[in-house]
Amino acid sequence: MRAHFAFTSNAVASPAADVLRVVVVSSAPLVRSGLRTILGVFDDLDVTEADPTRLRVLNADVMICDGTVPDVDVPALVLVCDGTGAADALASGARGVLARTAAPRRMHAALHAVAEAEIVIDDIFADELLRHPRAEVRMIEPLTAREREVLRLLASGLTNKEIAQRLGVTGHTIKFHMNGILGKLGAATRTEAVVEAARRGIIAV
Repeated sequence: MRAHFAFTSNAVASPAADVLRVVVVSSAPLVRSGLRTILGVFDDLDVTEADPTRLRVLNADVMICDGTVPDVDVPALVLVCDGTGAADALASGARGVLARTAAPRRMHAALHAVAEAEIVIDDIFADELLRHPRAEVRMIEPLTAREREVLRLLASGLTNKEIAQRLGVTGHTIKFHMNGILGKLGAATRTEAVVEAARRGIIAV
């Protein structure tokens, strides 16, 4: 499945036919409880909560995090305060970022999108994260065949760990390739790299 870019605004996603298993991850019990209550009003969400210091394996389709992205194989939607926090979350492997003040219906829509391997960026952060115009900039060095392969897997929604497993290499090797991709495309984040590669016609999304 190819990833799409969902720059969220006020649109509300249609309810999914199946119940989406959501885990709320935060080190603050009150935050976990609050988010669980907010999301619990949606009949198509099965919401649980977890402390990030006690995570092992999560039986969930998607997680919504208040802060850093836990190192578990579950797509993450992260609530952040500003563009810097959004960029950091995306660089850490989050598949979606929303403002902490986002309305419940927007969290609901974003959770479904992230669970479907889409990349979600709140529209209030989009200009800041993707503000660098490069229409006239040529790549100093073309991407290698392996870098193109990593980029295609990244665009499909896989994490660095999943890409490493798919290609049979170490996570360190994937990070090395990611650094090369970011440098050659002039991108600051994984999301920017995918967007820039799509704009240049290197990949199709």
